[in-house]
Amino acid sequence: MPKEKKLNWAQRLKAPVVKFPKGLFTFYLSHPEASRHYVRKWELGFEERHPKIALVNPFYDLENEDVKAKDEGKKFKKFPGFEWRMTQRDYIAIAFSRGIVAVVDENSEKSIGTIMEIVMARTLAKNPKLLICTNEKLRTHPWLYTHFHKIYASFEEFEKDVERQVARVKKKWGF
Repeated sequence: MPKEKKLNWAQRLKAPVVKFPKGLFTFYLSHPEASRHYVRKWELGFEERHPKIALVNPFYDLENEDVKAKDEGKKFKKFPGFEWRMTQRDYIAIAFSRGIVAVVDENSEKSIGTIMEIVMARTLAKNPKLLICTNEKLRTHPWLYTHFHKIYASFEEFEKDVERQVARVKKKWGF
């Protein structure tokens, strides 16, 4: 086996290791980009009220220079491959999270990303799959109904039940 320092970048490349502190339950937080400000405000308050639950927000908790620039009113130049890297980064975050919390609201009809993240979480069998659906027109949609373990009409309703859902999954899967 050659010495490590003589290897080139391709030979030294390793898959990323994602580690969460013991006892922390992680959810990928899927939501439309247009809703990111109010969802972020809620997320930070939620994590204060529920310190054993982390919500991985793709707009703020992952490397996302375009959102940072947009929030600061700056221009962002996308280099070739930007979209591929962004979706792969989100896909990895979904894979490493234990469950998904999706927000379907008045902006959801303008966002394909949220729907794709929901499908990816379903494909990867993330548990639990929880939906906060403030868009009353979509709350009983067959695709949402069959993709989620539970659908909540409000953020408050979700917060009242989330600890029970986490306990259920921990008991079933041994997390």
